[in-house]
Amino acid sequence: MPIAKPLIYLVSQNIAPEMVIVDDHNNGWRHMILPIAHRDELVMNAVLAASAFHLSSRRGCGPQDAAKLYTMAIRELQKKRSIDKYDLETQHVIILTILVLLVALMVNGSSDFPIVFHVLQFALQAIGGDSKLAEGDLAQFLLRQIHKIRVYGAPFISQDVGTSTLIFEGQQSFDCLEYYRHLYPTYFDSFDRIASLRQQAYDIYLYRASLGDDGAPSTHLVEDFKSTLEQIPKGSLGEHSLIWACFIAASESHSLEHQLFFDTFLKRQFSRSGFVNILRALDLLQEIRKKRKRENWTKLLPEPQVFIM
Repeated sequence: MPIAKPLIYLVSQNIAPEMVIVDDHNNGWRHMILPIAHRDELVMNAVLAASAFHLSSRRGCGPQDAAKLYTMAIRELQKKRSIDKYDLETQHVIILTILVLLVALMVNGSSDFPIVFHVLQFALQAIGGDSKLAEGDLAQFLLRQIHKIRVYGAPFISQDVGTSTLIFEGQQSFDCLEYYRHLYPTYFDSFDRIASLRQQAYDIYLYRASLGDDGAPSTHLVEDFKSTLEQIPKGSLGEHSLIWACFIAASESHSLEHQLFFDTFLKRQFSRSGFVNILRALDLLQEIRKKRKRENWTKLLPEPQVFIM
């Protein structure tokens, strides 16, 4: 396929850096996934779909080709739906493919997110749970991504799923941060601020979900979040990893100052990555602000069926 090499290059240069805090030889999205894509057609199709969507959003060309590649990846994945019948290596490939497709949905802001998210959950249940992925660099990489995506994705499935996942599995989402803390001890302060902001976002979500429609605004929590974020210089290490956390804080924001602050942050991240899910996030924030007096925003997050991360 003549388009494969340039699209693979696009993942390497533009998508892979957005999925990690530090982009170097330890970036599994670049140095694990892409070599596998070159030898496995299933992963290749998913990678090509993510790449084509990104090319389409950046240059406004070829959306029909991106959709075809995405459909091809989904069809190939369906052929392997009985994941428990395959050996461990193939199971890794199937789960890796699902993760790449979730990235593709972030890139194009598609409403397919709940479907693919449930496919991931089903696949993990079919093999007997996360622990069945075994040891090894690839398995550990997959687990770190699964734990993060599961927690970040849960509030966009339902309020109940979001609440229970954040309470019982929230700490697992810090696995990636712990991985980087071990590799880069000199960046400890940066990782500590990122971890603090993520935890603050969890607290904001759980506060609103627990109090319901009539709960008082948690302006103090939002202000604390904003103050912590302002300690991270624009464009510095890990800023782009805070899209989910900032979206949650923005959803709880009542003052015009706070709303403008978080909207500006999200727009800056879209300018950096071109991921359409950020535009969907901004649209959803407008809906939340319109309906704030009538409905708890944690109940509104699943409506667009989009993955914001």
